[in-house]
Amino acid sequence: MSLIVMAAHVGYPLPGMDCFDTRQLFAFAQGELGAEAAVSVEKHLDDCTVCRALLAEAARVSGGPESQPSEPGQPTGRAVQPWLAKGALLGRYVVLERIGAGGMGVVHAAYDPELDRRVALKLIRIDSTSPARREQAQARLLREAQTAARVVHPNVITIHDVGRFGEHVFLAMELVDGTTLRAHMTPGKERRDWREVLGLFLQAGRGLSAAHAQGLVHRDFKPDNVLVGRDGRVRITDFGLARIAEDLGGPPESVPPSALHGLDGVTLTRSDMVVGTPAYMAPEQKRGERSDARGDQYSYCVALHEALYGKRPFTPDPAASPGSEDAKRSGVPAWVHRAILQGLSESPEARHASMDELLRRLSDAPGAKWRRVGAAAAAGLVLVAGGAALHRSTSGDPCGGSEQALAGVWDAPRKSAVQATFASSPLPFAASAWREVERTLDAYARDWVAASHEACVATHVKGHQPERLLDRRVICLDQRLKDLSAVVDTLAAADAQVIQNAVRAAHGLESLAPCADIPTLASPEPPPSDEGTRRRMEELRARRAAVRAKLNAGQVKPALELATEVAREAHDVGHGPLEAEVLALLAETQAQARQIREAIRTWHRTIQVAESSRHDRQAAEAWAALVRLHSFEEASLDPDEEVPRHAAAALKRLGGDARIEAMLSRNLVSLHRARGRLTEALVESQRALALARKTYSEKEPELATALLGQGQILGLLERHEEGLPFLLEAESIYRKTYGPEHPNLAVVLDTLAVHEVRAGNAARALEYAGQALAIYQRVHGDEHLMTAGTLHNRGGILLELGRAEEALRTFERAARIREKQLGPADPKFASSLSGMGRALAKLGRYQEAAEHHQRAVDIREKALGPESLQVAIDLLGLGSDFVEMSMPRKALAPLERAIAIFARAPAGTEDENLADARFALARALASEPRDLEKARQLASAALDAYRRLPQTRAPTREQLERWLAEHGGAPRGPIAAER
Repeated sequence: MSLIVMAAHVGYPLPGMDCFDTRQLFAFAQGELGAEAAVSVEKHLDDCTVCRALLAEAARVSGGPESQPSEPGQPTGRAVQPWLAKGALLGRYVVLERIGAGGMGVVHAAYDPELDRRVALKLIRIDSTSPARREQAQARLLREAQTAARVVHPNVITIHDVGRFGEHVFLAMELVDGTTLRAHMTPGKERRDWREVLGLFLQAGRGLSAAHAQGLVHRDFKPDNVLVGRDGRVRITDFGLARIAEDLGGPPESVPPSALHGLDGVTLTRSDMVVGTPAYMAPEQKRGERSDARGDQYSYCVALHEALYGKRPFTPDPAASPGSEDAKRSGVPAWVHRAILQGLSESPEARHASMDELLRRLSDAPGAKWRRVGAAAAAGLVLVAGGAALHRSTSGDPCGGSEQALAGVWDAPRKSAVQATFASSPLPFAASAWREVERTLDAYARDWVAASHEACVATHVKGHQPERLLDRRVICLDQRLKDLSAVVDTLAAADAQVIQNAVRAAHGLESLAPCADIPTLASPEPPPSDEGTRRRMEELRARRAAVRAKLNAGQVKPALELATEVAREAHDVGHGPLEAEVLALLAETQAQARQIREAIRTWHRTIQVAESSRHDRQAAEAWAALVRLHSFEEASLDPDEEVPRHAAAALKRLGGDARIEAMLSRNLVSLHRARGRLTEALVESQRALALARKTYSEKEPELATALLGQGQILGLLERHEEGLPFLLEAESIYRKTYGPEHPNLAVVLDTLAVHEVRAGNAARALEYAGQALAIYQRVHGDEHLMTAGTLHNRGGILLELGRAEEALRTFERAARIREKQLGPADPKFASSLSGMGRALAKLGRYQEAAEHHQRAVDIREKALGPESLQVAIDLLGLGSDFVEMSMPRKALAPLERAIAIFARAPAGTEDENLADARFALARALASEPRDLEKARQLASAALDAYRRLPQTRAPTREQLERWLAEHGGAPRGPIAAER
């Protein structure tokens, strides 16, 4: 239908329907209808196909779109209501439903697939036929919206995104389940208590204050621009939009307010752009002067006066008596009334210095501080731990008393008990371990008290968070308190094993940071409300804490037994988030017990429960942990390596978490190493170390672990000199954290010894190995496996120094301990036999050397398989022994097998052994003239490899060059590596 036809029906309702006349529809299409009438038309259009058709025709003829805004650059007429059809796309947002409209825009409920959340999508209409003015308005709106988006505060509506859509500007905001402050204040005729009203306005005032701190002025504060969520939190909306219309010469009159109700009772910000409502405007704003933060203060006081007394202050008198009739009738204290009257001063200079000053005046009663702290605080009581304990504040702080929760957990008597246990231990590192445990637990307890206090303040003093989120913060903090208590219990009854792991147990306490992460806390399903289930959950959390304490203290078997039991009971309770957390701990315990396949299955169960209960953080942790477990299994278990991608996706869904990201990166290093991808492992190790430096302090062993990993990867790549600085930094942290006598320090010293000998510093390596050996002997004794391991390494270093006789005796000691502790079929025993074989060969005792090498081959083939690199090393030793004994024919088979195994190893990992095997085989083949050319080729290939190896192999390279010269093969220059 054309506009000409529509004009013929002007003033007449459509036949047979309770419709608006076409003049109203046309005015609506042109954006010339008032806000209240526009909302009525909007609601009618939802159910009237005829009127929608008429409106579409009006939009088409006038040049504006009905279903979506026009594309940039296309000529348009006067802008129309920019609504979108269900399912339409605006950038990445998927429109779900149109849920409100006003004089200058439309609001839709939409879905953000990137962050998996519903949002309020506001399209702001710009009334201008001038392209230049329209462009100017767009630019101003974008700037103002971007400024508003930078105000991050619980009492300011969150703007997730802003942008252009055709000739319109859109804002993607949080979708609030609630109503406007005006609607909240007047659900019935009964007026609300002044304390409740003031509490809501104090929240709104904090939002205004936060905006003012960012240089942003609202210019249209009123109850219609304030939302009250069902969670009790107040949010201010539409910051700065009035300023744009004002700057562009918009009309001075207000657009009447309208509440926009969406799906399931959801209420959104108003969509009509306003330039200020006269009833709430400051005098200077009515005069057309530029309004500032003091104008917002005036509007705020008008709205607060209206809410408290049921009417607006028509002619406020700053000198009015504090005991006015309005105040007396409503019961509002005089000090509140005086603060409001000053905010209503005609002159901006006479008002309060700032919103903060006004809020302070509204909050502080003369002689007694008033805070909206609820019934518990009003009685002088503050909840401090999971609802289990209430403590009276004696400090005047309504949220004081949190430190009393530490009584019986980590107080003077408990600390003395733990200290006495450590003092009575004969372990040489017990004293230094106690000092680190005391420092760590003291800091954790202080942080817990601060976090508990802040949780209370955020709800009951500042009003930044609703009660339901306080409940979740308290549950989280209560779990951490239980964890601390369980660690102290374990340490108070510590044996040698627990004391050795005491520092790890103290540092292993879960971070307090998630307890203050509002999005994380809001994500999982809420806890049950019935008292019986809550009591069972409290008991399970205490037992979960006991599992973690035992696990971190090295008591793996009892931890596994208890974790299995707790997981079964958590499933019976049926609260998904708690069950997921318990399953995660069970999986971690199974992994430490080397039950890898069982742990993998449990992690998958954890993920299923976590995802079904919206526990995103636990799901992300589980995927990250799975990455490491897959490094212990064959690649066929996850042939396409989907697990790392799932982990990255879960972390992204969570919105990022520094500690989980650091853990995932470390676990990716392990996976790359296990799959022989050393270059990728190095890149990821560098990233893991960078994350660790951001996440952990210099006193935390987690940073040392990342440094140690970086050094080890460089060592595997034969870049020992580069790896040494990282190992030395790790050694420094371990020495400070664990003390100079702790076996964890000995692990780093052992690694340093290996790197130093490979870097050509055998004398320095021997010093590190000696320090490690001394620690193990003092802590574990002469017959311990850790002692045997360091003895074995020391034997290799002595060989490098040419001290073969000492090396042989050292390897013999290591072999004796390993055979006694592990049995004669263990590959570690075979490794020491192999070391003895190398030492015997250095001494020229080749027959004995061959016997030891053959025995090592037999053990390792059965234990590790015939294709093991360790078997190849023993075959190389055996073949070389035969060559030295002038038995070349017997040398051929073991050397050819060794070469075949080394050649299949990942590039760069076995180049040195492969070169040694080729040289040995060349010497064996040279005894037969028909094999001389093949011998020369093998020797030449070996020489190419030696030239790429560190300078420590220079003597072998020179020996090979002489051999080639003697056997008619001219040494070639360096060539590129081929594989």
